[in-house]
Amino acid sequence: MQDKLKWNAVGLVKKTKLLKEYLEREKREKERQPAHQKGRTAPLSGYLTELDYILKQMEKIEKIVIPKLEQLFHLTFPTPELIMFALATKSIRNIFEDLNKHFGSDTNRPLNKEELAELASSGDAAVVLALIGDAVLDLAIVQTLWDSSLSKTGTLTKNREKVVSNENLALYCDKWGLYSCRLYRFQATKSKVTTKKTIDHEKGTLVESILGVIYLEFGLK
Repeated sequence: MQDKLKWNAVGLVKKTKLLKEYLEREKREKERQPAHQKGRTAPLSGYLTELDYILKQMEKIEKIVIPKLEQLFHLTFPTPELIMFALATKSIRNIFEDLNKHFGSDTNRPLNKEELAELASSGDAAVVLALIGDAVLDLAIVQTLWDSSLSKTGTLTKNREKVVSNENLALYCDKWGLYSCRLYRFQATKSKVTTKKTIDHEKGTLVESILGVIYLEFGLK
């Protein structure tokens, strides 16, 4: 059994920028070709829109979210990229998988299939971080609210439920500015139907993901 859980950084920001720069060059080259030789540039425009949006969200995380969390918890994240993983959604996978198909056997492609697969797994990483954060939050609450009196054991469960409820965690999500900085596929939001209950659940999961990062980086204390 490992003494400490750890993920290695994959260069999420740097590699996303490389992809965008490569696609911009590809689009310019196609636009310079004679009309009868031009390939379709619409897919390239779509990819660039998605990558540009993701990079803007990453910049917000770097400049706003991470400094705010570091100030709040009085710590410095050794691997800030984990915060980006924590705020990634499953829709991220589709972008990088589509790009993998787009590049195909292109020998000049900026990233190989394995690297794109790593980027595509960002959303999966967020799910795991939330799982860890949920577990560690429960343990931390028990440690904090523990009362040695057997007659008060029933209150522990009730107090725990108040703390871990999505409605309560959503308050922290808003305070930390997480929801507006999520990494997701821009197109995925157009047809999405949301209710307050659904949004509160998503916000609660984001807070759990952040707590998962803190546990990985610094332990339970």
